[in-house]
Amino acid sequence: MNIAEFWRPFEVRVSSFDELVEIINQVMNKAMNSQIRFAWRGQVDADWALHSSLYRRLNITKGKVLVEEDLAKEEGSILAELHRWGLHSSSHTGRLSILNQLAMLQHYGSPTRLIDITFNAWVGVWFAIEEKWSNGTLVNEDKDARLFAFDVTDRLINENDQFRKWEDDFSRPWKPGRDDALDPKEWATSVFAWTPSNLDARIAAQNGGFLFGGVPSTNRPDRKKFQFPKSPNYKDGWWKIEEGRTACCLAARPHVFEPKNRKGANSGALYTFRIDAAAKKNIRQRLDKMFGYRHSTIYPDYSGFSTFGTPHIKSY
Repeated sequence: MNIAEFWRPFEVRVSSFDELVEIINQVMNKAMNSQIRFAWRGQVDADWALHSSLYRRLNITKGKVLVEEDLAKEEGSILAELHRWGLHSSSHTGRLSILNQLAMLQHYGSPTRLIDITFNAWVGVWFAIEEKWSNGTLVNEDKDARLFAFDVTDRLINENDQFRKWEDDFSRPWKPGRDDALDPKEWATSVFAWTPSNLDARIAAQNGGFLFGGVPSTNRPDRKKFQFPKSPNYKDGWWKIEEGRTACCLAARPHVFEPKNRKGANSGALYTFRIDAAAKKNIRQRLDKMFGYRHSTIYPDYSGFSTFGTPHIKSY
C-alpha cells in the first residue's frame, strides 16, 4: 500500500502561513468549545508513515509487517541490555521507571516504541518544516510536510487514575504475564499519551511528550472491531489491518478535520494536515521571528548541537 494513499482522503491541504494560522485557530476553537486536549507531531515528508523508531527499524531489519509480539520481544531485549549496561539507574536519579528508561533511550536515539509529540501546536509545525541535512546537503525541502493533531482527551496517563501509576512502574504494564497487566486486546486497540516530568531541558523546551500503545489489532475487549477506514465515507471500506500497520503503528483512526462539525469524532481521533513544500521556508522564517524557534532553542543541549550545529561539514 502507498503511504500517501492512506492519508490523502483525510488530509487538509495548507499552502501558506496564513492558511496555517487559520487551521490552528480552528483546531483551538474546537478544543475550547468541546474541552478537547490536542497533541501535535510534525514530519518533514508527508509521505512518511506514522511509526515509532523501534517499529520502523525492526520492520527494516525483519523485512515484514510487524505484530505486537515482535515489538514486545525486541523491547524486552533492549531493556534487558540497558540493565546489563547499568544505565537503568544512577547515583543522581536512582532507579528509573520503565517509561523514564524508554524516554532516555528515545532522547539519545535508541529505538523505542515511543513516538515524540508536543503539546504546543507551533512547535509541532516547526518539526514539520525544519531544515534537515544529510552529509552537508539540505534534504526534504522539495517534499510536502505533514502535521498531525491527536485528540488525547482521556488518553493522558498523567491525568488518569487508572494509568498514572505507570509513570513509576519498574516493569512494563503492558508486558504479557503480569498479574495486573493491561488486557492485550485493550493494549493493541488503544493509544496513550504521556507528559514526562522535567527529565531534561529538551523535553521542556519542546513542551514535549510521547504517544505509545500496542501494534494495532482488530479485536477490542468489547468484541467490537478496530479498523482503519479507507476514506471518510465508510462505504469505501476498510484497510486490512496489515495494510494499516504499514502506515500507522498505533491504533489511531484518521478523521477529516471539520471545524464546523459540533458533534465531532470520538476521543482518540487523528487529524492530518499537508503543508506544501513551497510554503516551508516562509513558515520557518515566521516561526523564527515570532517565537524564536530554531535548532538552538528546540534542541538546547550538546546532543542537539552535535546533530544540527555544524550541518555544512560533511562526514564520510
